[in-house]
Amino acid sequence: MTITLFELAGADRNIRFAPHCWKSKLALVHKQLSYKTEPVWFTEKDKFAFAEQPLLPVITDGEQIISDSWKIAEYLEDNYADKPRLFANEEAKAKAEAFHQWLSTVLSKHIPGILILDLYNVIADQDKDYFRTSREERIGTTLEAFAATPEKHIKGLQAELSTVRELLADQDYLGGDKPDYRDICLLGTFLWIATSGTPEFLEKDDIVYSWYQRVLNDYSEVIPKSVMV
Repeated sequence: MTITLFELAGADRNIRFAPHCWKSKLALVHKQLSYKTEPVWFTEKDKFAFAEQPLLPVITDGEQIISDSWKIAEYLEDNYADKPRLFANEEAKAKAEAFHQWLSTVLSKHIPGILILDLYNVIADQDKDYFRTSREERIGTTLEAFAATPEKHIKGLQAELSTVRELLADQDYLGGDKPDYRDICLLGTFLWIATSGTPEFLEKDDIVYSWYQRVLNDYSEVIPKSVMV
């Protein structure tokens, strides 16, 4: 049976922006698996109520239901071991898990200030009240005030990438000579920014920018044309 990926979408159902959903989609592409997607607005949690938890991504594979991008990656690796590997070995998996956590807790803290208002502008009208109320409660100010200095947050993001630059100094990918799940995680995080309407967040002379262009091409079959320009 075909795998179905449930992922967050904008008012235009073709706009997919959520970083963890991107990680799962890119993992499916990396594993060369057939799948279909089900776009979900923030206020359409009934679409995946069967998962018995409120967050995306969720995939279904026959009778299997898996939530959380890391657990999805583990599931795909374990159940489709004959397909291209997300983790070359247990050491690579441990490094990927640590990197995934670093992205989610350290790097990602710089991103809402870059894109939050752009994201608000692309989500469905029926989602806007929920999004504004929940995010303003979280950040302690209005979306407009929080988004007033995106350049500050972009500089913070760029500074935080120093450890990534060290890894890329003598190899093309975080995974070595070819991408692995670490590359997928970082690309998914960058697509969160780019698909929300903020395409320029890296300096063109940055080694991370060169990596970014490389992996965009590697996974170009699912990358929006607006991001590839």
